[in-house]
Amino acid sequence: MAEAGSSRRETKSDAARLLLAAARERFAVAATDLLLPDQSRLSEWQRLTAANLLSRLVRAIEDDLRARLAAHFTAHEALHAALSSANVPIALPILERAQMLRDPELTVVLVRRVEEHRFWKAGAPAGEDWLFALVRDDDEAVAAEAMELVIARSRRFDRFLEPVMGQVELPADLQHRLVWMVAAALRHYVVQQHRVGAVDAAVEEAASAVIAAYDEGDSLEARAMRLARLLHRTSRLDGATLARIIADGVLPSFIAGLSVLCALGQDAVWEVLSDPRGRGPALLLRAADIERDAAAAILLAFNARGPLLSGAEGDATAEQLELYDTIDRPSAQEVLRLWQADPSYRACVARLSTRARSAEAA
Repeated sequence: MAEAGSSRRETKSDAARLLLAAARERFAVAATDLLLPDQSRLSEWQRLTAANLLSRLVRAIEDDLRARLAAHFTAHEALHAALSSANVPIALPILERAQMLRDPELTVVLVRRVEEHRFWKAGAPAGEDWLFALVRDDDEAVAAEAMELVIARSRRFDRFLEPVMGQVELPADLQHRLVWMVAAALRHYVVQQHRVGAVDAAVEEAASAVIAAYDEGDSLEARAMRLARLLHRTSRLDGATLARIIADGVLPSFIAGLSVLCALGQDAVWEVLSDPRGRGPALLLRAADIERDAAAAILLAFNARGPLLSGAEGDATAEQLELYDTIDRPSAQEVLRLWQADPSYRACVARLSTRARSAEAA
């Protein structure tokens, strides 16, 4: 009996390891698609949209830094004019030539943003949007959080309802890293093209000011998480709510809701949802203890918009419901336990598993 129990635990552990490896492999493919266009695994629209978002993001940071540096170098007429010329990019071409933007974490964020937008565009709500309905909620706290989320979401669209990178979009550590990249590129330009020395103090001061002004808590993901926690505390975050959210295509709120119910980080939920084998959504819904009728409605709405990252073909609802029916909640939670571990540990498990699978295939 003990050996049988041990075998079952190993099977569940292997399921978690394989699910993690499959999801990470999908992101590795996404990175290749974004950075190497000929390896066209993402659609052309996804690839171009992600590349455009990256360009806009870098340009926004560059513009902020250039304005600060231009004020510092007013005595250098040519340099001041170059930094003040808003129509000529400086940092982006330098970073692209140096291949410094080939950052897997940044790529994941960009592709996630593209997929969130595709999800929303794939089916606009027939009636009133879930978030706008909550703005008039009787609970003032819920109404206030919903309004903040509506405002945050509006920053993600241009006037043509195409995706843009708002002022607050990235995790703080990634934002800081990107600011320093752009700062280093501007330093390179100042020193190499204008032969101005002693620039490091000015560049560091400008970059530090940009970083100090950054508030990750103002991001859409942070606001979606606050609203999800508030609904959960008032027993309003259930299967029916998640079904309404996904039917309206509000993927960030759907991810935040599952994050709260499954005790997982939002990045972890996104990774599991993106499982190219299609097992992730059913495991999350079972672990969240979502009733079957609601789970079926959620899976139907989820698959109606097409699989995340185009990782599978056709409607996977039947297979996902079969998995939902055949796995109990403790088993689903055990599979997802790996996503509650430290991200660095998960990365190492994924890397080892991916290499092992490659060796077995060879």
